[in-house]
Amino acid sequence: MKKYLPYVFPSLAILIVIFLVFRWYSLNTKQTGEISKFAEGVEIENLSQTQAQETLNGAGDYKTEDLKSFDETSSGQLRYEVADGKVKFSVYANLPELKSGEYQVWLRDLNGKTSRKAFVLEDGKGGFMGSAAISSEVLPFEVVVSRENTTDNEIEEIILTGILDKE
Repeated sequence: MKKYLPYVFPSLAILIVIFLVFRWYSLNTKQTGEISKFAEGVEIENLSQTQAQETLNGAGDYKTEDLKSFDETSSGQLRYEVADGKVKFSVYANLPELKSGEYQVWLRDLNGKTSRKAFVLEDGKGGFMGSAAISSEVLPFEVVVSRENTTDNEIEEIILTGILDKE
């Protein structure tokens, strides 16, 4: 026993160091943009032409929110309805014409850490428009309209924002 005793304490110390290094490595290699409950398993679906037209015409019990503008030349509205476990919403915006890039709508949790691309705004007769539906389980969330020059998963320049809140 006496001949193994000098090896027990250094072996124990090495095991503790290995454990601490493993723990440090596992904590520091987690992705900074982990998917939160807001983005996990949530499907954003485009509304059919009929549903989008109903939102445009005001059919149904749609609520309207004005979007907060970060640009003096931009304004917009958010129309939405919570029904059948889904939030159907449309974004209508008066935005300047773009020479390059596009306007995209993003859904972001209220703490601003996680965002998902919802759809690209289409240029129409009354300005830029787009519609989608998402599960009502993620309420409340923020709707963000941004100017995008590249197609990636990062918000480039925020133009309009609005919050869809629970009733």
